Amino acid sequence: MKKIIFVFAAVLFSLNIANAQIYAEKQSATVTEQVLKELNRERSLLSQNLEFRIKEIDSKITNLDESIKNTNSASEKVEKLLERVKYLEERQEEIDKNTISVYKYNYSSAVLNLASMEREIKPLNLFNSSREFYTTLDAVGNPMNYEGYQEWFGKFKQYLAEEKEDDARLAALNHMLQVTGDLAKGTPFTGMFAGSLFDGISQFIGSLNRRDKELKEQSMKMLKLTTSIAQFTHDKDLIETEWEGINKSLNELKELQNKAIDDNLVEILDIDKKDFSKNFTNETDAKKRTQYILDISKIAENKIVEERKRNPENWKQEYHDQMLSVQNLKIRFGMLTFRILENLNKYEKLINKYENDPYLKDEMKNLRLKLNMVRNSFESTFNPQEYIRASNEMYIVE
Repeated sequence: MKKIIFVFAAVLFSLNIANAQIYAEKQSATVTEQVLKELNRERSLLSQNLEFRIKEIDSKITNLDESIKNTNSASEKVEKLLERVKYLEERQEEIDKNTISVYKYNYSSAVLNLASMEREIKPLNLFNSSREFYTTLDAVGNPMNYEGYQEWFGKFKQYLAEEKEDDARLAALNHMLQVTGDLAKGTPFTGMFAGSLFDGISQFIGSLNRRDKELKEQSMKMLKLTTSIAQFTHDKDLIETEWEGINKSLNELKELQNKAIDDNLVEILDIDKKDFSKNFTNETDAKKRTQYILDISKIAENKIVEERKRNPENWKQEYHDQMLSVQNLKIRFGMLTFRILENLNKYEKLINKYENDPYLKDEMKNLRLKLNMVRNSFESTFNPQEYIRASNEMYIVE
């Protein structure tokens, strides 16, 4: 098994909270839905009241305009114009309330989605499921796990030891086996080593006489098995190289998410990270997490009101920038989950390729079962296309 697979699995584990439970991960979407539902309920009520109030004010302004038009008294006109200004100010106040409501909802949505990523970014159940799959994948590429190979390989090694003094290629192969720790250690059949091994086995078969008919037939079988495993390992390695890029993207994504947490929760909302970890990240009770995020949304609303008073001209800018940043982060995360799913699907093609190989077909059946566990676990947690769609639609238009 290539080292990068275990690095990838380790990242899956390390990015998660230490005491997360699988059922809690499945409730994360519910918490998100509940909080946004409550926030949207409040916003809808305010929007309905706003619509009613604006219609009421507009009606009064219309009546005033008609009255001003029909009056000939200058003092009465001035009085009604002042009243009209008062209604216009009231109308603007109602519009401002709606703007604050929209920003509260959108910014709370940003904070909620950002917080949820702390629990979503690499769920524990994917890690737990994938370990068995990658162990099985590794076992397929180790010939010592196949019946009769270890015993036969002992005879082949004895042949190398006896002939190495007289044949430079066999001496080199014997040296490589010693350096790499032997096949029993899971040395992959790739590159120069694979070619040297095939040559060595071929020479071994050629050295056997008629009296060694049974050993010769066994050696022919083991050569074919070795060839199948070598090609399987080569094809598998082509898939596994993609995990290196995925692993790098995961680390970058986690760094960006941490920075966004600091920028929004710590700097803007003045929330202690330890308090956040205790009450949301590590909290397994969905109701408590829901209430905690609702409390944070109230803090966000107050901050928005304060910022509007302090900086009436440009109060929206910082919140707009943060909302855009979180949305981009979510979309990037969705794209990464899609990339992971695509790479998992490549293993399906690998299994299909070797499922009829007489030496590997039984291993492919077992490997397919383990792969289905990983993929089902992943897809039950993530739907990349739906995740990206939801990320694009996470805000409402003012």
